Amino acid sequence: MKAFVSAQMVPEGIEELKKYVDEIKFGGWGATGKKLTPEELVVEAADCEILVICYEDINDYVLDNMPNLKFIACSRSGVENVDKEAVRRHSVPVSYSPGRNANAVAELAVGLMLSALRHIPKTYHFIKSEQWDRVPWDIAGNTSFKTFDGFELSGKTVGFLGYGAISRKVTKLLSGFDVKVIAYDPYVTEWPENVTSVSLEELFSEADVVSAHTKLTPETTGMINARLFDLMKPTAVFVNTARGGLVNEQDLYEALKNKKFACAALDVQINEPMKHDSNFLELDNIILTPHIGGASKDIIAQQTKILLEDIDAFFKTGQPVHAVR
Repeated sequence: MKAFVSAQMVPEGIEELKKYVDEIKFGGWGATGKKLTPEELVVEAADCEILVICYEDINDYVLDNMPNLKFIACSRSGVENVDKEAVRRHSVPVSYSPGRNANAVAELAVGLMLSALRHIPKTYHFIKSEQWDRVPWDIAGNTSFKTFDGFELSGKTVGFLGYGAISRKVTKLLSGFDVKVIAYDPYVTEWPENVTSVSLEELFSEADVVSAHTKLTPETTGMINARLFDLMKPTAVFVNTARGGLVNEQDLYEALKNKKFACAALDVQINEPMKHDSNFLELDNIILTPHIGGASKDIIAQQTKILLEDIDAFFKTGQPVHAVR
């Protein structure tokens, strides 16, 4: 049996994969940094029964032209690149890798919270650009304390939009800060004792920090808008490490420009990479990072473990543990 691997895997994982297949071909994003087109994937993975992919698209063209294909393992937790209807029509089981980057995204979310509350990026910028007069410190009272006094995270209320794997990890990371945790998620039926379920409106009006951790669907697209921003405390912070499309970005820009709330910290935007003329660049109360939530070297080992768990399950039972439905 042959396998084609375009996902990144640790060397030990490749050795483990060899226990299941006779031959492994490598290519695509994990090997070259270039995502293969469906046409290129069909050529490079010809005659392979197993695909271990990352960003490559799986659609009717791929499935029609790979008749020997028996199983597809995807190293991503979001499978926007997989046409679910197509794989159902072709009866090819597909797995995904839930939680592979949950730790990384959770840690970044906490980092952005602290950065926004304590003005860390802004003060670094003034030091780096040698604007010493913007961050003075002397005994005459002309101090950074007066210019950049922020808020401590300890004792505050943190609200989560969506309460899945990442929100739960953030909650655990925040346990040492003695925060109150509230969350809005209409799909959660059982809540931990230390988390209070609230309405969407209560989330935005009560939280000192609102952190978005929900999937982008037709239902959630643009759901974070002016109506919700108007409810926020003037001292509040908004953090988004989920998807840019959750936010009406023009409404966010207007809210920040008019100081409706204190600061936004975004790891994701609708346009990625962001446009050079983005109006966000005009603001001094926003923190922007270039979608680095999953930029952790540790993720490769984590996704390898999940991939192998599903590959093992497929060979033993014919179905992966984390099946795409």
